[in-house]
Amino acid sequence: MKKIALYASLLVLATSTLVAQNQQFKGRTLTIITFASEFKDQGFVADFEKRTGAKVDLQIVPNENFEAKMAPLLKTGKGVPDIFTGEAGYVKEYVDSGVWETLNKKPYNANTADLFPYVAQLGTNSKGELKALSWQTTPGGWFYRRSMAKKYFGTDDPAEIAKLFATWDSTLAAAEVIKKKSGGSDYMFFGLGDGFSRVFTSNRTTPWVDSKNNFHIDDQIIEYFKIAKKVRENGYDAKLSDWSGPFYEAMNTPADKAHVFMFSWPTWGLHFVLNGQTASNGDWGVVPAPKPYFWGGTFLGIYKNSKNKDVAWEFIKMLTQDKEWMTGYAKRSGDFLSNKAYDTELLPYFTGKEAALGPKDNHYEFFMKQAATIDGSMISSEDRPIMAMLATVLNQYVDGQKDLDGALAEFKSRVKAAYPRWNVQ
Repeated sequence: MKKIALYASLLVLATSTLVAQNQQFKGRTLTIITFASEFKDQGFVADFEKRTGAKVDLQIVPNENFEAKMAPLLKTGKGVPDIFTGEAGYVKEYVDSGVWETLNKKPYNANTADLFPYVAQLGTNSKGELKALSWQTTPGGWFYRRSMAKKYFGTDDPAEIAKLFATWDSTLAAAEVIKKKSGGSDYMFFGLGDGFSRVFTSNRTTPWVDSKNNFHIDDQIIEYFKIAKKVRENGYDAKLSDWSGPFYEAMNTPADKAHVFMFSWPTWGLHFVLNGQTASNGDWGVVPAPKPYFWGGTFLGIYKNSKNKDVAWEFIKMLTQDKEWMTGYAKRSGDFLSNKAYDTELLPYFTGKEAALGPKDNHYEFFMKQAATIDGSMISSEDRPIMAMLATVLNQYVDGQKDLDGALAEFKSRVKAAYPRWNVQ
């Protein structure tokens, strides 16, 4: 009887604590501006409101318009939300500018011990201050059509298909096989857009600009130009523009009508894009690209002048520090978490769970291996605009409007115009 009474007392205490926590935030409003539809679609806001009693004023802005939306707010200090997000391509702009709270100090004391290192790396400034956190890690893979693999290479076994992509030479050789056997009607690659370029840009070892403002073009960028030229000249890509109608159509053809062998996606591309192409579900496998890469990622920070910092931290803590919430979210979405300890525990759960993949495939097992290789040290606040310039010039080069020297000169000219303080040789 004493034990029963003790358990009853503990239950009442736990319930009272939860109610007290809810009462603490009840009636409070948290403002958030993000480009991530997951905040609504995947229940982030609904879960938080239920847990805390707070209300969330959520505004979702398309990623391509996000920086333009935030710039005047941050300049005037008016209308800045309690939390706003940054995408991996430009998060360093916010991390380095001092607009966010420091999360690895009191009163937040964020725990980053079990995060994949690059996640904390991207959210940390040069002073070692953690300014942003993410719930996700975004390593990439090459997703291939199993039906085409059997047709052109005699197997759809990931271990065998991975050998085709071991190097760029072997990849181009495999592309030639598809071209010849199909009479030029089928293609290795979808196009030369984001999914293709990330394999190169993620492997830079030299930053775009050094501490002395000297601009550098890494050897990986030169290789990107050369490989892209070979792909286009030899007819190895379907010339599909990212996010276009034909781009989606090529992903969504049934197995017997597939004509594009490979699409390049990070973690979020699998569960938020590829899984939605229902006609092709089950016809995909995944293997490493010739070099490991990552693409994207959503980071959250608390505005330094927010009057709701405690509520804001409660939201970020739920998304990035709370095991129960994070693992529950992963199971319902398939998203790959930033916390490698939680990912390890989830590994057995995810065999055969992704609609796009085969019944024995485990995307968590694949992405665990890829995430361990990611280095985010080359990411800077200028990445996004420079990548846009690079894409424009690359297209001029592969389409024959400029030779390599001319394309690189044009690239440098555009960078110089955008960043006149840099030494661009």
